[in-house]
Amino acid sequence: MTSRNIDPIIRPCCEELPLEPSVGFGEKITRAIELMVGHNLKRIAVVRNRRTVGMIRLEDAFREIGLDMPAK
Repeated sequence: MTSRNIDPIIRPCCEELPLEPSVGFGEKITRAIELMVGHNLKRIAVVRNRRTVGMIRLEDAFREIGLDMPAK
């Protein structure tokens, strides 16, 4: 499994997302996936200085590391 960071898959935030849980710039994709799966989320806020600057979608994170979304 890759250890790439989340920066290439950050999307603009089109809605208000909670700051907990969240990830920061430069964090590993696997960390974002772990948080989303653990909290049953499809997207998670990306923060800088405690402000939301974007979001990561679970689908994009899986795709970036070469995995398909798990079946429900």
